[in-house]
Amino acid sequence: MSLIDDMTRGFYERKAKNESYADLQQRLHRNELAVYKRIVNATDLGHNHKTAAHVIGIERWGAHRLRVLLGEPLVVDEYDGYAPSAELSMPELAEEFKQTREATIALVSELQNKGVALTETVLQNDLGDMSLRAWIFYVENHTGRETLTMLQRLTDRVAVSAIP
Repeated sequence: MSLIDDMTRGFYERKAKNESYADLQQRLHRNELAVYKRIVNATDLGHNHKTAAHVIGIERWGAHRLRVLLGEPLVVDEYDGYAPSAELSMPELAEEFKQTREATIALVSELQNKGVALTETVLQNDLGDMSLRAWIFYVENHTGRETLTMLQRLTDRVAVSAIP
């Protein structure tokens, strides 16, 4: 690990330090609305497809890592095996994101219900061992940051006030 990796892990740990399960779940819900809107309204460009597939893959990969805290074996792999095809349409990718986020929120609830402490740690390939709360913050933060670069259609925007 590099100094930058240590600093990045420290950033996530500091930002999530005082977050409770309820706080983190609320962050995931708020982020879901914003990111879904970005993806569903994105222009049909290769960059947007790759970005959406990337953030979905990272979130699924992160969820797989967090399942280690429920007793599943640690598999040290990369995120790309979890990413949907970048060939899907933007509306299809938006639905993939929505389903992925719902699964993440359900996993966080399961971890809470099983009494897993937010201070328990799991390996992040580049950043080393991170606490559960830092992982959840990482997933939410990464998805929000990465999708800011998506180019939006100027017409036919889908109004998203709430996701059913």
